[in-house]
Amino acid sequence: MKIHKYIVATQNTVAQKVRVSKTAFTLIELLVVIAIIAILAAMLLPALARAKDAAKRGACVSNTREIGIAFKLFLGDNDDRFPKAVTEREATDTARWGTIPDTPGDRAAFSIRGQLEPYIASVNFIFNTNANSDPGANAFRCRSSLDWPAPAAGQWFTTDYGFNLSEANYSPGFGQSTWYKANPDYGFNENYSDSSIRKPSDFIILADAGRGDNTPSRGGLYPIQVIAPGTTSQAQMLERHNRRANAGYADGHTAETTFTNSWTAGQWQRN
Repeated sequence: MKIHKYIVATQNTVAQKVRVSKTAFTLIELLVVIAIIAILAAMLLPALARAKDAAKRGACVSNTREIGIAFKLFLGDNDDRFPKAVTEREATDTARWGTIPDTPGDRAAFSIRGQLEPYIASVNFIFNTNANSDPGANAFRCRSSLDWPAPAAGQWFTTDYGFNLSEANYSPGFGQSTWYKANPDYGFNENYSDSSIRKPSDFIILADAGRGDNTPSRGGLYPIQVIAPGTTSQAQMLERHNRRANAGYADGHTAETTFTNSWTAGQWQRN
């Protein structure tokens, strides 16, 4: 009887050990699993990053298209004439305009955001000090850009998109007026009408833009890479999306480009 009990006990112990051996991982097996997970993560993370960038680019394309449509509506209500200014900085040309108070109400007439606000629903942060609370709520905000500063004197109307304004009509020494006077076919201003553009599908109206150090600006878009290469303090085309920029053209369409391609193709010139 004792021998039978011993045999049964021994069988139970062996069975338990077998079950344990079947369910437990060895250290080597655990390391192999961890290595496989690490390899899969390394493969998936770049794909996720690309997907995230593609989503941001898609939102930026939508913004560019919406702003471009608003710009066309503005032209229709402005006798087909281009605006005289696109940033509140142009209001500081006292020789041309006199003294313009540095308030959002007085500077709105110079800002492209202020001028296009009646034509765009999602542009509601002009007087909001928490300018970064929801990038998707403002068509002038690119999700791939840096945070905006709080609206304040000198920069009430931040935007991540710049407009191809010619400063040829501004006072000598103001901004890049000298360069535009020497190159009168570049950019637009109030001297010209939308219908005067010879190839509207090739003429850039707006594009991803900001200062050369990637900080946001107020709506300018200089071909600064030619005017003053290396300058970081003035607005220029920024290739935010996989080394490309989204641009809106005079015929209303939106497309990807680079500064080099746009310049070579003459897309900054009216004719």
